[in-house]
Amino acid sequence: HEAATPTPPAELSTPFTLTTGSPRTPEQLAVRFDKADLAIRVMPDSQSIDAVAVLDVTAVQPVDRLAFELDTRLPIRSIVLNGRPLTTAEWRNPDGRLTITLPQTLPAGRGASVRIAYGGRPRVAPQAPWDGGFVWGAAPNGQPWIATAVQGEGCDLFWPCVDHPQGEPGRVDLHITVPTGLMAPSNGRFLGGVDHGDGWTTWNWSAREPNTYAIALNIGPYVEMSADYVSRYGNTIPLRFWRLSTDDPVKAQGLFDQFPRMMDFYEATVGPFPFGDEKMGVVETPHLGMEHQTINAYGNGYRLDGKGYDWLLHHELAHEWFGNQMTDADYDDLWLHEGLGTYMQPLYARWLNGDRAM
Repeated sequence: HEAATPTPPAELSTPFTLTTGSPRTPEQLAVRFDKADLAIRVMPDSQSIDAVAVLDVTAVQPVDRLAFELDTRLPIRSIVLNGRPLTTAEWRNPDGRLTITLPQTLPAGRGASVRIAYGGRPRVAPQAPWDGGFVWGAAPNGQPWIATAVQGEGCDLFWPCVDHPQGEPGRVDLHITVPTGLMAPSNGRFLGGVDHGDGWTTWNWSAREPNTYAIALNIGPYVEMSADYVSRYGNTIPLRFWRLSTDDPVKAQGLFDQFPRMMDFYEATVGPFPFGDEKMGVVETPHLGMEHQTINAYGNGYRLDGKGYDWLLHHELAHEWFGNQMTDADYDDLWLHEGLGTYMQPLYARWLNGDRAM
């Protein structure tokens, strides 16, 4: 039977949870992570979430247990395996590494689906994006302005995942429910919204092979700006920018006008935009920025640097190639993300302004 009461929340995230990229367990190496379906209700008034995650895996070798990571601040209410509710004796999450004992060995080639109901008050970011978690902010008009940034601590701060660079699911579907009147732009393709008529609206998204820390929630009183980019490779890529409704529209348009120029540079210098079938997306956030896949976080206040462009927009866009398409094998090689992303900036200054910019 399902647990009658949820496990009690921890007051603090464990040291294990706050250390991202720990070596994967034998159980994690024994399965392929096919898909995560995440339904998350975000409640600004209580700074809490209520969520259901459905995780689909396929065994690549026989396995007796499944393992994921989830912050102990977020108590688990129930777990259902292949439609069968589990007792609390069949799973445990003492330190943030959730283990589920299977009723019988899962043979190679066989799939399993795990439904995890959980929720609570997630970690508040002490200093996003460098020290991560949730940012519960307010827009200038007083409406909620919320974002996640979890690169340093990992995806397990708000959803059950394999918190490792090589733990990417094949697909992540997101169903983000927020107070009606707010928008919730996220990763991948927009699949439509549903106004439930009770003060809540769900925004549905689908992203392929997302970097684990690059799954992001962004909620606020946004205005969506849109255009199409015709690539040199023959495809048309949606350009999207979600800005606060209170922003100066002239400044916002000035930033948006930089999108196609930067895309021209990267496609000519590096190669095709990796997620052209989804979007090149940017969202204004109450923190400086982060390379969230197809929904880069932007908080640079529309400032140009001395070379005539917005360095933050350019740097985070670099990570779509160096970080989200090409992901390091482990975080000892994070320089592949940051070093190559940084190297792109003087190249872009020269591309814009000629050798005098160097």
